[in-house]
Amino acid sequence: MRGLRNILTAAAILISSAASADKGFWPIQDINHTLEKDMRERGIKLRPKEIYNVDSPGSGLADAVLTFGFKYTGCFVSNWGLVLTSADPAIDYMDRLGEVGQQLLKEGFHAVSDDREIPLEGEKVYSLKRVFDVTEDVKTLLNRGMEYAEVVSKIEKAYEESTTVTCRLSSEWAGEKYYISAYKVYDDVRLVVMPPLSMSRAGDADGKWSWPTPRCDFALFRIYDHGRPVSGAKCLDVCLDGYTSGAFMMTIGYPRLTERYVSSVDARFREGVSLPLTNSIRGARLEIMRLGMDGNPSVRSKYSERASELEESLNEGKRLAAYYKASGLVGIKENGEGWMPDGLMSGLRDAFESTTRVEYDKLLRTETIQNGTFAASYLRRAASAGSLDRMKEILLAGSSETDPGVEKELLEYALSEYYTNMDDLYFGPYQRWIQDRFGYDFDAAAEYLWKGSLLNSPSKIMGMEDMSEIKDDLLYRFLSDTPISLYDGRSGHKEGLDKARSLSEEYMRTLYREGLRKGTPIYPDANSTMRLTYGTIGPLQGAEDPQTGWYTIPSDFLRTLDQADPYKSVTPRLKQLIEKDFWSRWGFKVGGKRHRMMMDFISSNDFVDGCQGSPILDAEGHLIGVVSGGTTETKTGILTYQEGRSASVSTDMHLILWYLDRALGLKRIVKEFEFY
Repeated sequence: MRGLRNILTAAAILISSAASADKGFWPIQDINHTLEKDMRERGIKLRPKEIYNVDSPGSGLADAVLTFGFKYTGCFVSNWGLVLTSADPAIDYMDRLGEVGQQLLKEGFHAVSDDREIPLEGEKVYSLKRVFDVTEDVKTLLNRGMEYAEVVSKIEKAYEESTTVTCRLSSEWAGEKYYISAYKVYDDVRLVVMPPLSMSRAGDADGKWSWPTPRCDFALFRIYDHGRPVSGAKCLDVCLDGYTSGAFMMTIGYPRLTERYVSSVDARFREGVSLPLTNSIRGARLEIMRLGMDGNPSVRSKYSERASELEESLNEGKRLAAYYKASGLVGIKENGEGWMPDGLMSGLRDAFESTTRVEYDKLLRTETIQNGTFAASYLRRAASAGSLDRMKEILLAGSSETDPGVEKELLEYALSEYYTNMDDLYFGPYQRWIQDRFGYDFDAAAEYLWKGSLLNSPSKIMGMEDMSEIKDDLLYRFLSDTPISLYDGRSGHKEGLDKARSLSEEYMRTLYREGLRKGTPIYPDANSTMRLTYGTIGPLQGAEDPQTGWYTIPSDFLRTLDQADPYKSVTPRLKQLIEKDFWSRWGFKVGGKRHRMMMDFISSNDFVDGCQGSPILDAEGHLIGVVSGGTTETKTGILTYQEGRSASVSTDMHLILWYLDRALGLKRIVKEFEFY
């Protein structure tokens, strides 16, 4: 009996800590009784079928929500195909346009007429039509011995034939549940409005992970179908009544990834092994790139974007490592696992212990040999090219888009880390030859390999007569001398790895089953399917002024511009309009004063990547803003939600409409919006 009480107590603690509804992303089809009750207690005035209605497609709020390639979220706001989202999809596309795109980012863009809208070549927008529970179908096929990839293909094909739209299979709780999401896909997407980057990312280098940062972060697109703007789709209407701290807020979006249910054993591996290794190597690589770019415009043009991407991944790794340490997350998980079956936890510990060294070696190989240089990616792509002409094209691009000095420095560092820390069991014959010849003189080894690479000689590339000549490239020979199969083939490793994966999946299934048994279901990890999250508007814990700590106003924006406007693109006229502090019909009561304007506000709604552009809705389902980003703490959102510190940052609809109306004079666009 005492053991049973311990199990139930620990289970209640673990599940309740995960189940608070404003701490998670609930699948849109899983608005259960417990969730509905909690939402009603917090103030929602809608019934579940008004949010998502499987029996009446097109009638729920969810039918208005879309995803831009499962990277960002948006929503229909007019019956003429107008879609509101954050600036992120526009920024991403402009970055691909080179100098033209950068100029548009600097100046902003708005189409003065429909025929001036900018088509986004290759962009796809997905509109969810229905979610089907296919758990039994999938399990039946798997039990018959069919491979999972084959099951996915078979199920998706069957539902695409019956629905005539695009279908994607997703798994939740390590195979406890399977769903098909059916999407209408639009591939004619055109940009209508995009504010200057200095407005959508004002004062924030990263652009979406800080508070307070006033910004006008939105973009408008128009979706076309068969050459005409989409009509008849579900649209969200705008509420201009205003709102106060403590009000219920809800967002519907497509969060990309969370990993909040890993075991303490898995978390310990990440904290003690993978994060220290990747952070150390990526930090050194970034420093090499920065030194190469310093004072050299040519090198800077080749590596600035790569350095930014590397810095972003490094900073995220550092934040996660700091959070593990400060929060004691491993210990918290261990304390909450007392109810788990002893065999499951001991098996997990044994499996991870038996695989840690080889998994460390695999990660070391990835960070050094595979990703340590940019030259390596060009060589790998060239080696898998389908023709000699394509191979030459890739190699010539690699030669022109990399710098020999930087690549040799990166290669030298990769060699030093690889040879110093790697188990020599994995060295191929050529790698052993390099080690025997150069010993620990990694500078000389890097020089030798680089000089023997085709990337160092465009003339040799042009003179290639056969695709097999890439095998004579010394750098390629070195990089390909240690296939990943060597690691998985090490005695007992594959078996241990399979066991670790199997037990980790059983761990998650156990969490799911216990939640059902207790009547307190918990949300599954995010996986780019449509989710709902909710909370309340309000200040973060420790806010200096609880009354104003939850929003920013335009004067804050002007102060930010005075401090740093890298593009100097906000026009004097726009500054004058803001300084007048007169907002006509778009103003509302803020902080006890009427006819004021709010720029951004925060709410306790959960947030991770993919939610940018999500509509934020009030208790009656009316649109009051668009999600821009989150607080600094939400960068750890992949692991957890931090009560009182994690929050969504949203741009207010009053500001967006004022900007369209007064700053741009786009009254024809404003008239398209539906108002409550």
